[in-house]
Amino acid sequence: MPTSRFLEEFPYIVKMLMPLFPKDTTFYATDLENFIFKDTTNFDVPFVKVGAPFAKGGPADRAIQTKQVVIMEIDESYYGMPLKVIAAPAFADDDKTKVVGAYGIAVRRDNAFNLRKVADTYQKGMQEIAAAIEETAASASEITVSEQKLNEEISAISGLASEIIKVLEYIKSIADETKMLGLNAAIEAARAGDAGKGFGVVAAEIRKLSESSKETAGKIRELTRQIEEKINIALKSSEVTLRATQEQAAATQEMNAGIQELTSMLEELTRIAYEI
Repeated sequence: MPTSRFLEEFPYIVKMLMPLFPKDTTFYATDLENFIFKDTTNFDVPFVKVGAPFAKGGPADRAIQTKQVVIMEIDESYYGMPLKVIAAPAFADDDKTKVVGAYGIAVRRDNAFNLRKVADTYQKGMQEIAAAIEETAASASEITVSEQKLNEEISAISGLASEIIKVLEYIKSIADETKMLGLNAAIEAARAGDAGKGFGVVAAEIRKLSESSKETAGKIRELTRQIEEKINIALKSSEVTLRATQEQAAATQEMNAGIQELTSMLEELTRIAYEI
């Protein structure tokens, strides 16, 4: 049966090399079916039991079957500790194409797996925060647009109030002219005597209508002035709100940019954590 001196001397080689390796490292060896050696200087490899068969599809079995180095990550749910296992085929001394067993190194991955968990948790958290801020930014943008429209509408109403005042001034001037016409007509009616009495009554009514129109125009003008004052107050408030929403939108966009940068850094950290 072909043999491998390397496998026979492996325990002694490991003993000499162990001081050079970190405390989370250990070694093992197999023949074609069973584990034949394991080192317990640093820790006991849970899946290695000397004299017991190794698992089919495990690192040693795959190294023997493929005749290549095999690297496997084993989750802590299997053996209570996360492990990175590297197994290599051992060839016969007299036939370098014939595999007679395997040897491997197992490294505890507690720190790396903890780092991965932290990185994954932070990345997920940052993604949720980024989504929330993006939603807030969208809402802030919508509010800004609404405030701009409101500001424009208030400005338009203010312009209409100014136009109403101009029309009232025109009505007042017409009322004044009408009053003068009524007064002149009354004078002419008085000169005409009895023949102008009927026309005098019409002239008096014209003057009354003129006075009434002028008085009504004055009241409307006063109300319009008060409306214009309220509109100006509302316009100033709208401008303040608009500036605040614009500042909020800008601050939210800044925050979102910072979160995206942080998310990119966390993605890089996650990538590094999974490569360790």
